[in-house]
Amino acid sequence: MSTNFDTLFSPYLDLRLSAFDNLKLIAAVLADATELYECVEADVQNPDNPQLQQSGYFVRWQDMWLFCGVTNNYQAGITLFTDVERINLATISVKVVPVMTMQQVSFMCIESSHFDHC
Repeated sequence: MSTNFDTLFSPYLDLRLSAFDNLKLIAAVLADATELYECVEADVQNPDNPQLQQSGYFVRWQDMWLFCGVTNNYQAGITLFTDVERINLATISVKVVPVMTMQQVSFMCIESSHFDHC
């Protein structure tokens, strides 16, 4: 299954976008590939301090959790989240994310790249 992840998302893994932009990017890529997915927000335990929880955006896809970043992160990368036990399942809320075309994704990535280097 991670091969599908690598195949679909390798062009985007070096990008650092806001967590919500990562959520939109993943939704666009999966919609373009006609894959079923669900965008959610949930609390996740901090690995260094399990008492701390932060809200983050995730995409559930093919029994995998793709992590988009904590909700207030403006430079997050997309990662395959394997520590699912750190997710507080009671806090999951489904998010409705506008699905962009792949052309809109390209524009978003170019715009982000431009402003990151100014």
